[in-house]
Amino acid sequence: MMAITESHPTALIVENILKRNQMTPVSLESMSNSDVSEWFFTPQNLKRCLPCIKIHISEAKTMQGLRVRLDKGLGRQSRAYNVPSHFIMYEPWMYTQITSDSQRIQRIIDAAQKFSIHVWLQVSNGVVPGFNPFSSQFRHQFHWILNDQGHLTLAEPVFDVSEVGQLQHLTEFKELLDQLPTLREWPWYWATLSWGIVQGDINEVNASALLEPIVDLW
Repeated sequence: MMAITESHPTALIVENILKRNQMTPVSLESMSNSDVSEWFFTPQNLKRCLPCIKIHISEAKTMQGLRVRLDKGLGRQSRAYNVPSHFIMYEPWMYTQITSDSQRIQRIIDAAQKFSIHVWLQVSNGVVPGFNPFSSQFRHQFHWILNDQGHLTLAEPVFDVSEVGQLQHLTEFKELLDQLPTLREWPWYWATLSWGIVQGDINEVNASALLEPIVDLW
């Protein structure tokens, strides 16, 4: 891990924050392809940490980002399909623990007083054979800017007329979290929800404020 953090300034920032908050054990894994390089800080091995909070560093050609990432697994109805058992939410996942915690959500929104918070949502059918949340292409993708009042503004256009695509019209972060479970195929959808900072906003002060609402859940 030291070799990676020494060579990447954002990874070093995150490692310092984790150590300062005694967030251990920590696993750091790197994934990359021709378009983006990614690093994940997790409390344990990434493959076993699907229900966990993940700190996600991404470095693409057009944008660098530092995100808090939550993955929502598949409902128990998915047991009838040939999907990996660890994809199914048999136990409460961190996704549901955080998205149902109004006080914690407000702390995330309050951080937008200090810097621009970006929100990313990816949704796809998780029972498709071969689906992998870290390498598969998600069918539905959204990117918003969140302000300190909880309002969402699309940062990129969405050309999606499906039921999931209608989420683009939501303008409140809490409304988005409430609306997702009402989707007709929600038990079979894999959803990845991330929020974070990009580009010049990535520094240790902002990263500390970004991670503050979730450090106690690591």
